Amino acid sequence: MNSKLLLIVAGILAIVSAWLPWSSIMDITINGFQGSMKGNPGLFFIILGALIAVMGLLGKKWSYIVAIILSLCVAGLGVKYYMDVTSVSELGAKVGYGLYVMMAAGLLGIVGGAMGMKGAKSTAA
Repeated sequence: MNSKLLLIVAGILAIVSAWLPWSSIMDITINGFQGSMKGNPGLFFIILGALIAVMGLLGKKWSYIVAIILSLCVAGLGVKYYMDVTSVSELGAKVGYGLYVMMAAGLLGIVGGAMGMKGAKSTAA
């Protein structure tokens, strides 16, 4: 699997994770467009995912570096949201599979960007 495809898949997964369940309590599930921030996290992940995919399509060394940085943001925020949900698990909150997809997207983006940097030529443009 080449680095461009990995980054495109990572971007798509980051986008899709915004609509998947991030947490649940009782029978209520919350995704990136619900909760106290009213859709801002979901929109942010759509933008990050699109940028990761575009950086993969560009295929330049600098774009792979940007993709790695953006993927670190996705993975880091996935871990942060995971920790937020588990910190209130005594209240019955459960982690939704959307957070796992989000973290996987971040890891795929990091791997894809690293693979791309290894194979990319160093250019100033």
